[in-house]
Amino acid sequence: MELRGQVLIKELEQQGFFLALDGRMLNELSVQELEREKVRLPEVIQL
Repeated sequence: MELRGQVLIKELEQQGFFLALDGRMLNELSVQELEREKVRLPEVIQL
């Protein structure tokens, strides 16, 4: 995985997210999917 993906995973884990919304582990996601999760997960938690 490229560096950007590793950074995104670290940022999400620091926010307390360890799984994607679909239940997959973060390290199973592409960089594009990680970008989407970074935007979407915090919004979901606020609901």
